[in-house]
Amino acid sequence: MAVTPLVAAPAAFAANADVTSVSTYGDGTLSVGLNDGDALWIKISVRASATADAPVLASTDALHYDSVRGWLTEQPISLPSGTGYGDYPVDVDYRLPGGTVQHWAGADHGTSGLLDYRLHTSVTAVSFDRDHTDFDNRTAVLNGTVTTFDPATAISRPADAGTQVRVDWPSGAVSTATTVTTAGATGAFAAPVTAKGALSGGGDAVVVGAGPDTTVAEGTSLPALPAETTRYRISADPSATRVHKGTTFTVGGTVQRLTADGWKPFAAAPVVTTTGTPDTTGYTTPGLLGSGTSDSTGTFSYKATVTTSTYHRTYVKPSAYLENSPYAENYVHVPTAGSISGLTASIDQYGQVKASGKLGGACIDEPVALQYSKNGKTGWSTLVKGTVGYPSSGKCAFSLTAWGYIDGYYRVSHAETDAMLAVNSATKRLHRTDTRFTSFDMTPHNPKASAKFVATGKLQYKSGSTWKGYKGANLVLVFKPKGDNTWYWVVKGKSGANGSFTFKGDQYGYYGDGTWAVYLNADSTHFYSESKTVYVNVR
Repeated sequence: MAVTPLVAAPAAFAANADVTSVSTYGDGTLSVGLNDGDALWIKISVRASATADAPVLASTDALHYDSVRGWLTEQPISLPSGTGYGDYPVDVDYRLPGGTVQHWAGADHGTSGLLDYRLHTSVTAVSFDRDHTDFDNRTAVLNGTVTTFDPATAISRPADAGTQVRVDWPSGAVSTATTVTTAGATGAFAAPVTAKGALSGGGDAVVVGAGPDTTVAEGTSLPALPAETTRYRISADPSATRVHKGTTFTVGGTVQRLTADGWKPFAAAPVVTTTGTPDTTGYTTPGLLGSGTSDSTGTFSYKATVTTSTYHRTYVKPSAYLENSPYAENYVHVPTAGSISGLTASIDQYGQVKASGKLGGACIDEPVALQYSKNGKTGWSTLVKGTVGYPSSGKCAFSLTAWGYIDGYYRVSHAETDAMLAVNSATKRLHRTDTRFTSFDMTPHNPKASAKFVATGKLQYKSGSTWKGYKGANLVLVFKPKGDNTWYWVVKGKSGANGSFTFKGDQYGYYGDGTWAVYLNADSTHFYSESKTVYVNVR
């Protein structure tokens, strides 16, 4: 039958403060919110509409008091056959101890005074298909049943096939909600879920998408689903402790899990390498450098990439299924670029090379080396090594000294270290002209103490592959007395046109027994050289 829209209640049906509302339950029973549980008599009457003279469709005074729901009808409310689904006003007549019969007209109280005469559909049973989840088995299926109560027949039956149920999962599930439909004629549904860990109680399953003739009950609470955790241990070794920025290295190792039979290979474990320690709260992997999966023997190997020097930790990707989160920690060095500036280099007349400059970058205590090459391109050899000190204005000073060569190329080199990439200075050519004494003698050979001496000899320089007489060289004649360790200069002079020289002791004779020699007091372009020594025994 058609339901007349609600209209204003007649004045004769005045409200009474003792009744607060009427409520319809999913099994078709109706409760009266009457404050006094000691009422002597209560009767409810369902009217066809809100008009004052609307006929009564059903009535009953068979109610009992329930401490939670108030005064509850003994049986579901049944309206005459053919009555349409909808909302119908409910009148309540009651008498309290010591009082008179009171009347409460539902039409005066809006939705609080109506019988909900519709199909009532609800999820009536839920359970999981397993008693727990674990690391290897994280998916469980929630099975449930949806039931529909029809007030027209006062019978509960399975919900129609295709009824939709939304499952609001508790914390620990991968998703927050899943919508499924009932199948067949049993009202059953199945909702799979892949959990992140233990599922606590608190979620619910509720019918959704019901039509206008159906009232949906509140959701049915889901049971808890515990999670079994796994304890593991891990070892890992990187293939390199130093790599260049952006290049890869290999992380390899083994992982084991604790079982009832002891430690066993942890197969199919998702292993990660990150710059941080395991996140056991949000289960994220910030600073991820690489990842892989262990094989059946618990062995893993994968590539990792870094851009800066850092500690890196290798562990099983965190989850609520792991009892602990150990990790293997290693350090990888990513050397940075350096520079060599302000290089000065010189070679003195004795062949000693001095080089100084500054090393820039991560230079503290970094090694440098003075190197030589004959052609300045290949065959570089290290002459001496050194270490820079602490930086000043971002650079570390160095000074290196070594014996060099007659002609060649020199540079300062920094070999790659954990802190800094390899870097070489500019190349500098250093050279001087080689010299030699081809002869030297003192006469007379057996002098008296008063005899005048004559020192003679010849000096040459090398031009290309040819030795030539060295004209105009500054020479010094020296003498070392017998029993003395000190040389004393006697006379200075220059070489002649063909490099020959003669020093005469016209003003003085031999000093006595001793050793004589001559050396080149070299200029800035020639190497030092000295003659052979001549011993003179004075009579």
